[in-house]
Amino acid sequence: MDIKDFIDLEELEKIQLAWARATGLASIFTDGNGNYITGEQNFTDFCTKMTRGTTEGLRRCVDSDQHGLCKAGIDEGSYMCHAGLMDFAYPIRIRATGEVVMTAIGGQALPSDTEVDEAKFRKIANEIGVDEDCYIEALHKVPTMPKEKFQASAELLGLVVDNYVNQRYDEYIEHKKMTVFSADLEKINGVIDRIEDNSKKLTKIASKQGILALNSAIEAARLGTAGASFSILAKQESDLSKQSGEIYAQIGDDIAIISEAVNEMNYAFENNGETAPEINLEELL
Repeated sequence: MDIKDFIDLEELEKIQLAWARATGLASIFTDGNGNYITGEQNFTDFCTKMTRGTTEGLRRCVDSDQHGLCKAGIDEGSYMCHAGLMDFAYPIRIRATGEVVMTAIGGQALPSDTEVDEAKFRKIANEIGVDEDCYIEALHKVPTMPKEKFQASAELLGLVVDNYVNQRYDEYIEHKKMTVFSADLEKINGVIDRIEDNSKKLTKIASKQGILALNSAIEAARLGTAGASFSILAKQESDLSKQSGEIYAQIGDDIAIISEAVNEMNYAFENNGETAPEINLEELL
């Protein structure tokens, strides 16, 4: 499922920007495959210029964005990234299917209730290939926040985005359902009109057949003298019977169309607007 099929990315980025301004924390969103779908908000120089500015640092950051939760042993919430900052990740699932369609990730803050271990950060600087002193200088500009407040802020973004995405998904599915229903209802209405027209034709033909049948009976009684006339009447009655058979066959086909349309509508209701798969009758026989 591609989230871009039912989400307005501009609306999503407005939510992201408002949250970033309110909390001062960084954020970015990815799709279900881990690809970034929005721009960066409030990313620190420590992350963008120093850490992500190197090949190894960028590799570690992308790996942390995509697998941070797994490495932390949690399904959602906050964890420490490879560079020693508080980060978070909230997978957004479609409630109706359970499928993860995007993830809200971000953070880039230091816990205010924990002392900074500069030796640890100097070691990271050497590993990714940046100047130690510049790395520490950038580190001191990273925002600090109590862990409890950080976790609450991250959870707020996750809840807001989850509700937004699921609301848009529900609207998208309802639109798909209505598209299927409208097409099938139009098909049914057309078939019903044709059945009514054919019924009228059958009534007229039945009336003519009745008259001819009566005449045939009369002529049959006079077979000795009116054999030729009886033959003509019998042929006409046969032709009318053939027409009746063709119309009856059309009615049977129309009933099958109605049944198929109704089945498609039921399938769409039960399967989130999806169209029913086509059945190959030859394979079933």
